[in-house]
Amino acid sequence: MPGSNVNCRGASAFYACISPLLKRAFTVLSRSQKFAYPGLGVEVFVMRACLLSIIALSSAVLLCPIASAEDFRIETKVYAGKDKTAVSHNTTLFKAGYVYDYLSDPDRVAVFDKPHGRFILLDPTRKLKTEIKTDDVLTFATKFHDWAAKSANAFMRFAADPKFDVSFSEDGKLTLSSGHINYRLQTEPAKTPEGAEQYREFSDWYARFNAMSNPGSTPPFARMTVNAELADRGLVPAEVQLTIPPQARLGVRAVAMRSEPKVDWKLLQRDEERIVETANQLAAFKLVDFSEFQESKVSKR
Repeated sequence: MPGSNVNCRGASAFYACISPLLKRAFTVLSRSQKFAYPGLGVEVFVMRACLLSIIALSSAVLLCPIASAEDFRIETKVYAGKDKTAVSHNTTLFKAGYVYDYLSDPDRVAVFDKPHGRFILLDPTRKLKTEIKTDDVLTFATKFHDWAAKSANAFMRFAADPKFDVSFSEDGKLTLSSGHINYRLQTEPAKTPEGAEQYREFSDWYARFNAMSNPGSTPPFARMTVNAELADRGLVPAEVQLTIPPQARLGVRAVAMRSEPKVDWKLLQRDEERIVETANQLAAFKLVDFSEFQESKVSKR
């Protein structure tokens, strides 16, 4: 499952044999991953994710709107199993083609800046920022796919090239079933086809990013298959349930998670104000490389 740690031994092996170019990043990630950023609720089952690496983003991101982009917001709560208390809560804002994600605990902000090919992570408490390029994320995803597709582990091979039995009913229920990973979604129509495609693109990038930032994770391609099914129907999720049955022979533990993303097709005044505040932080915060960003956090724990 993309971004979901399922204790798959084969996935861990991949991180030990990736190219030297990316290996240093994963060494840092594996040392500090328990402090990682849990992502945007888009890959709703990621409890750790969205780590970043170097450079700055100026407030110009707010000044370069992208044609045909919808402005909207998503409030997402994530639950483990049948628990009624959310394990994660975040707000995701789509504005002028950029995506801003706000996590409440810990206080972190992630910005997806597709036009400039980067993810940016802000720590408001320490007034630091760091970044990773989308080219590096894509390179990782490609290498991960090629490795997993040749794995001796059947779960990993499925995760590399998932084939689901797909069903969709008139009441908006979308189901993707298999012997390895299962999704059940309650869906609703996107405001426009462009809005559905924005959601898909954003979710795809974060599925890749989550896999990259979580050593031991499975490939992101199952979640990307879900995203494609939604986009093809012009839909966004209202609830997502993930189940992974136990597969002891393959080193896979059972997983049962659900998320409740609430999509509103307009930004609130407080959202606009929050984005302006983020622009100011992007301009003011100290730029550090990823290892310093994470290690200074670790040293304070």
